[in-house]
Amino acid sequence: MADVAQAAGLSRQAIYLHFPDRAGLLSALLARIEADQPPAAIGDAPSARAALTVLIARLAGTWPKIWPVVRAAGNDPADPRLASDCRALAQRFRNEGALAAHLSPSAAADLLATLLSLAVWKELVMVRGWDSARYKSHIGFLAAGALTH
Repeated sequence: MADVAQAAGLSRQAIYLHFPDRAGLLSALLARIEADQPPAAIGDAPSARAALTVLIARLAGTWPKIWPVVRAAGNDPADPRLASDCRALAQRFRNEGALAAHLSPSAAADLLATLLSLAVWKELVMVRGWDSARYKSHIGFLAAGALTH
């Protein structure tokens, strides 16, 4: 928080007036980055699989932008938009008759949110050196295979 305050030309106390803790600051940063991006047309995609591809592409563009701050702060931000998108997508797979029979939409949403999490992106891209194209391709294949029959 001190580094953020210094970079912004503010006192540390001023930062704490707006953000109660690092997690709050990271959540606000994530919301700001996503607000600056054109909205991913998940609902406009012609199928659940196409919507999954749109969501993965959005995250592949978002995670690198917030990674330096997350690394410095030492914790991952909460991403309510991801959880909401995963719930909607799991329900869409079910509505299209494509959701695996052994999965409820709730379990599918949990599984999808975990596969698409910043932690998984970090492991594959930052630790193991995957590029964005490989991440999008393989995570898309894995997620679609895990959710569908």
